[in-house]
Amino acid sequence: MFGYVKPFRPELRLRELTQYQTAYCGLCRALSERYGAFARLLVNYDFVFLLMLFWSGPYGTVKRRCVRHPFRGRCQICENPALNYAADALMLFTGWKLRDTVADARLALFSRFLLLFYRGAFRRAAERLPREAEECGRRMGEIRRIEGGGAVTDGLCGEVPEESYGAAADGARGGTPDAFGSMLACLSGFFTDEGDRRAAGSLLFHLGRWVTLADAAEDRERDGKSGAYNAVTASGLEREAVFRLLGREQERALAASDLIPENVFSGITRNILTLGLQARGHDLYRKGER
Repeated sequence: MFGYVKPFRPELRLRELTQYQTAYCGLCRALSERYGAFARLLVNYDFVFLLMLFWSGPYGTVKRRCVRHPFRGRCQICENPALNYAADALMLFTGWKLRDTVADARLALFSRFLLLFYRGAFRRAAERLPREAEECGRRMGEIRRIEGGGAVTDGLCGEVPEESYGAAADGARGGTPDAFGSMLACLSGFFTDEGDRRAAGSLLFHLGRWVTLADAAEDRERDGKSGAYNAVTASGLEREAVFRLLGREQERALAASDLIPENVFSGITRNILTLGLQARGHDLYRKGER
């Protein structure tokens, strides 16, 4: 993902801010333990959100030192299945993101270096999440065909069929937002309950669409100058229409989140889906006015 999914900190309670920091540090530690010390460099806000969304059971912390804080330890969340799953998913998605970025002439050399440097970690992540790895590969293939000219326009206005609510698995319907949304929705398989899985799939599908639209809106001018593919430009939509779409995807993600059982992080995840996404959208809109 792209680092857009973060909380609106001024509206977080002190307790929630502390919990968010423990989740961030816990994911950083899990990456180090499962993929080596340098994997810590890849931790990002998006997968901290996924960790909190998937969390179940009691909340506990332990104070530990790390490379960044060698003298005064930081509190980190204790072991939980969601913690390892989020670390594996982060590594898997980072690998596919880098493979896609290799096609970008501006960043190809650096991305090739990272792919080579982390190749063992990416392979282990795919082995630990084989179903998700297969789905990611299929969806990335669709994205590459679209970006390579396989579609005339980008289908930004895709809908999830009501009969498959939350699954988002029947096809990308030609648009990169749908393809990435479906790619992210496959992570809903972490849930064992069918209802929770469908609700999480819907949330992640619309969140993935939001992230793709936001990234394309932010890069529209730069991609226009470089000639790179841009989903918003390919759609032919005006700026105001794109930001209305962002609002719609946010509303649908929030509606789906109401169907997922609450946990200790629910206040933070709701802050992200309401104020966090809204604040980021407003920043992008003001940036486009300049």
